[in-house]
Amino acid sequence: MSETRISEHLEAFGLSATEVETYLAVLRRGEATTGDVAAAADVSQGYVYDVAEALVDRGLVTVDEGASPTVLRARPAAEAVADLSTRVSDLQSAIADVYSEPAAADVGFEVVRSRRTVERRAERFLADATHEAFVVVPATAFASVRDAMAAAVDRGVFVYCLLLAPDTDVVADAVDDFGRYAHVVRTWEARPQVFVLRDARAGLVGSHGVLTGRHGDEYAVTVGQPEVANGFYGNMVSNVWPMGEARHVADPPELPATFEYFRNGVTTAAQYLAADRDLVADLTVADTGGDHELDFEGVPVREANQTLVPPVTSSFPVENALVVETDSGPVSVGGDSPGFDPYFEDFAARRVTLRAA
Repeated sequence: MSETRISEHLEAFGLSATEVETYLAVLRRGEATTGDVAAAADVSQGYVYDVAEALVDRGLVTVDEGASPTVLRARPAAEAVADLSTRVSDLQSAIADVYSEPAAADVGFEVVRSRRTVERRAERFLADATHEAFVVVPATAFASVRDAMAAAVDRGVFVYCLLLAPDTDVVADAVDDFGRYAHVVRTWEARPQVFVLRDARAGLVGSHGVLTGRHGDEYAVTVGQPEVANGFYGNMVSNVWPMGEARHVADPPELPATFEYFRNGVTTAAQYLAADRDLVADLTVADTGGDHELDFEGVPVREANQTLVPPVTSSFPVENALVVETDSGPVSVGGDSPGFDPYFEDFAARRVTLRAA
């Protein structure tokens, strides 16, 4: 029974059946010549030398080549098992370094304590972004997410980035072209919470130290509910984003342009209005007081109220709306974001086309 269990375990460790039989031949005797082992394992003596090297590598036997003939000796059980245990521990550490425990897509909550896993979650949210992403991280963590940010920008995602202490100026000054990574970049020499949010649907929030410390009590929470993600967005855009110093603002997209994600349209309109460019908009909107829909075509854009690009034009931090001139007078239009309906504006719109007047 013992030999059967040894065989099963060693084969699970990757030893071949011949290697296991050779090892058992040595183990039964404690030590044996290559000739004895060859006879017991029913292999050629030359092959025993090849197998012996594999068993030495596994820490199971030693080879005394000074003896004539050569002698194989089984290592004591405690030493052999300790060596295998060390390999298992090394494997566990290696897996922990590489492994990113899967989280259910956009549902529930997940607490993450490993810095590398937080980085991987941030990369995943950026990879999943289709319209918008906010990245608020220590400057020292920028290198871990910048490739995912660049890929998002290449896909047409509006990326907003705030780099935090430590080494904020050092990192920011070393970046040649922030436009590769984000549409808007700010820096703040402070240590608030970190955020990575995408499309007002999902993201993570965590203590600053989760991306700067090493295995302390810090952690991050990932979420997949739009209502919670919007709550994190409100916290970030109210208390953190405004504190940053502007380092880079990309030019707005050329017009005409259609935006399936309303906030991107508001940001673009704000940039054109700040440059004294007149705009008109085509929108299909719903009355926030009921289900009735209207089409506004070619209506002049009078205001773009927002906080994401300078100058700030909103009356409260999370405001993101267009004021357009209709036949009935000016009306305010907000975005119909996942999880929330506009509560301050007259109308909600999911799509807007902006054109030069």
